Amino acid sequence: MSIIKFIKYRLNYIILICIVIAIIDIYLISLNSFVNKYIELTYINVFVLAIIFTFMCLDYSKWKSKYKDIYRCIEEEKNIGRHLIKVNSFEEEIMMGIICNLNKESDIELSKYKTAAKELDEYIAKWVHEIKIPLSALNIISERIENPDDSISIKNETEKMNFLVNSILYGSRGTSLSEDVFICKVNLESLVKKAIKNSAFLLIKNNLDVELKDLNYDIYTDTKLILYVFDQIINNAIKYSKEKGKIKFNSVKEENCVILSMKDYGIGIYKEDIGRVFYKGFTGSNGRERIYKSTGMGLYFSKNILDKLGHKVEVYSERNAYTEFKIYFYNISDYFI
Repeated sequence: MSIIKFIKYRLNYIILICIVIAIIDIYLISLNSFVNKYIELTYINVFVLAIIFTFMCLDYSKWKSKYKDIYRCIEEEKNIGRHLIKVNSFEEEIMMGIICNLNKESDIELSKYKTAAKELDEYIAKWVHEIKIPLSALNIISERIENPDDSISIKNETEKMNFLVNSILYGSRGTSLSEDVFICKVNLESLVKKAIKNSAFLLIKNNLDVELKDLNYDIYTDTKLILYVFDQIINNAIKYSKEKGKIKFNSVKEENCVILSMKDYGIGIYKEDIGRVFYKGFTGSNGRERIYKSTGMGLYFSKNILDKLGHKVEVYSERNAYTEFKIYFYNISDYFI
């Protein structure tokens, strides 16, 4: 909002003023009113121009003060709110009308989007509920198969399908406009044990030991959503484990939070991939090299959910040594800052 732009916008008025002054000077000279007194005419012109300049400075100051917030929003690409415009002129009335129309159109589009997202969430929830019935039936059937190898194979694939079904459900909740979040006080150890129980079959089948240490702390989180995150991290630990591996769960109490460490001693993550493990669709070298190809969506959904819950997450890894996820569960007072 420089003075140059203001002069550009007022250029027609400035030219008009100069023309009017010139016409008056010519008229006065033609009447011989200032014969041999041209210096006085010059003083008058300077005086008039000084008055005009003063009023233009005041006008510029008022113009800059009036539109500076709107101009700042334009420069920073922010939405222009109706409160920024005071309707004192015809131009401002037009601006207000344009903004109201744009906001109305945006509200309509947003309403359509929310409705579509809600319908999709409801459809996914219904589909997950219905698909779990045949999956449960498959589990029961697998136990009746006499051949142990076939029974274990079917059970293994059924558990994988169960995991994927839950991933669809909670992944959609983590990225949708759903407000189905309930922060409550819960024991961390009980949550971890429940997550381990969810993956018990795959942990046993892959000969993974589980170590729990110092988990008896109360935290504040959404139980269903955080269990989905735990399931994802445990599933990754299983997927990228070594033979007879181990997953270690440990927590530390600090002044304003409880930090949960989930550490596996599998193949680890390449150094160049660590900073991108939460990117959408990122599979990295590990995801491309394994038998079961990774989709790159599990940790992406997990990060969205953790952000939604207000939990910080960090990942550390050393190739062919370990991978460690740290999740920060803050005190309840931090949710009201």
